[in-house]
Amino acid sequence: MTIDNLPENKKMTVLFRMEPGSLGPDGLLYIKEFCEFAQSQLKSFATAYIHWEIVPRMDKSLAEMEFQIASKKLTRIKASQYLAIFDEDLAHFEDQLEDHLEAIINQFFGR
Repeated sequence: MTIDNLPENKKMTVLFRMEPGSLGPDGLLYIKEFCEFAQSQLKSFATAYIHWEIVPRMDKSLAEMEFQIASKKLTRIKASQYLAIFDEDLAHFEDQLEDHLEAIINQFFGR
């Protein structure tokens, strides 16, 4: 098995809850549409070992980012260990995700 044919149930799901406010004062009006757009745009980012779920963050008590494998939550330590298998650092991964989301926001509003 190589990284290119990693079974779906072995991929880590990154659940990212997007704040409507990060889309501006009217973000609530288009947060759902944005999340669908962002999820489609992230398909090219680490998809050999990551499954993306970008959803609106309507409940502030829920974490902004959550990691899962086979529907089981992972701690940050376990997520970091998983990413290390693919020579990826969790902090770097999160920074890249934030950069991608910023670009996707600009793309969303520029279309």
